[in-house]
Formats: sequence, C-alpha cells, structure tokens
Amino acid sequence: MGKRGLLGVLAALLTAALPIAAAQPAAAARKPKVVYLTFDDGPNSLNTPHLLRLLHRERVSATFFVLGQALALDPLYATQLWLAGHAVGNHTWSHQDLTFLSPLAIRDQLRSTQRLEGPAGGACMRPPYGAMNTSVRTVASELGLTPVMWTIDPQDWAHQDAAHITNHVLSLVQDRSIVLLHDGGGPRAATISAVRTLIPQLRLRGYEFRTIPACRVAPLTGNATRMIDRADPPRPKPTPPPDPGQPVAPPAVPAEMSR
Repeated sequence: MGKRGLLGVLAALLTAALPIAAAQPAAAARKPKVVYLTFDDGPNSLNTPHLLRLLHRERVSATFFVLGQALALDPLYATQLWLAGHAVGNHTWSHQDLTFLSPLAIRDQLRSTQRLEGPAGGACMRPPYGAMNTSVRTVASELGLTPVMWTIDPQDWAHQDAAHITNHVLSLVQDRSIVLLHDGGGPRAATISAVRTLIPQLRLRGYEFRTIPACRVAPLTGNATRMIDRADPPRPKPTPPPDPGQPVAPPAVPAEMSR
C-alpha cells in the first residue's frame, strides 16, 4: 500500500472515531442520580451529635424532621442543623396521629413546632405515621407547609440491625428516593452504623446526597408568617449554607404508603 493509500485509511479511521469522541462529553454531562436521607423524631442528645459528625465528615446534607417537644430541650438545634448545611422540617410537637385531631389541634401541633424552628425551618412537614386526611392537608396548606412522605422505609425504629437497614435501602434505592430514618425515639446506634456504610455504597452507585427541596429555607406563606411574627420578636437571619445541589422535585409517593 502506497503512502497515499495509508493516509486515506488513517483518515477514514479518524472520521469513524469522531462520533464516539463527540458522544463522550454528553455522557460526562449526564445528571447524577439523587438520594434524599431524612431523619425523624429528633433532635436527640445521644444520637444526633454522632450523626451530625458523620454527615459532616462525609460532606453529606440531609433533611431532619424535628419534634417540637424535643427541640424545646435545645432550641438552638434547628439553627445548628441549618448552618451545617441540612434542611429542617416540621414533624409536629408530640408525634400524634394528626388524623385523630381537630383542625385547631392540628394547627397547634404544627404552629408550635414552627415557632421553635424559627428562621431555620423550611416550608415542609412530615405527618407522624404518614397519616394524612383532608383536615391535615388543609391546615398544612394554610400554614404554608408542604407534606413530605418517603419511598424507602427500613423501619429502623423497630429494631437494631444495621445490616438489615443497609441491605433494605440498597435493594430499593433509585433516582430521587426519599429514605426514612430516625435520629430520635430511642437508641439509634444501628441507624448511624448503617448510614456510615450506606454513604460510600451509594456514592459507588453514582448517587449524590441532597436535601428535600421543599424543606430548604423559604419564606412561609399563608397564616404561618403572621403567627410566628406575633409569637416571637424579630431575629436576625443567619447566612444560609451553600446549596448542596440544584433543586430537584421530590418524587410522587403512593397514597397508600403509611408509617
């Protein structure tokens, strides 16, 4: 084969390779998968500090649905969570099934907790046991709070088995999964151990950790702002932490999901 023939073959090979090379940047720009770690029933002086140290070390942001009566023991905890890059949601004052309460009692459960959260509280709530009805939805809407459920529940509240928690999450996780875990309500050593294993495993699968978009700090609407203004004197708002990622709409959750 002459010199011209060899050059022709090389040119043909380079032309064929161009579509592959051009496709590589598009693949690299593909959006990462997202998982939302959420923790209920805190803050808890025995569990939450250990969990926060772990999340800080791993540079992971999570969403904490706090109980008002737990937050009352350390009112600064909501602000600490926020300044650490986490989101704070409302899990009611005393973890009652809201569907058994009057609209006035539902409002009190949510409003009392929102007052304690102060400027660190996001515009979201999680009903205990996932129990919702028309009254709960109506009151939450009046207070400017978006209900947030979950898609994966390893039931860490029922046992102390880190392997079970880890395997349950890994077997069900998909893009935009919302994982229900707990930092309050009892000893949570197994949960913390599971989180320690889950973070690197999920990263190996290409997941990023973000906070629930509805729970990021935003101006409240409806009656909530007026209620809080009347209850508490104005307070300076701390500078929010860097956004851990672009807002991603949480997935739709089947209505029949409970707990």
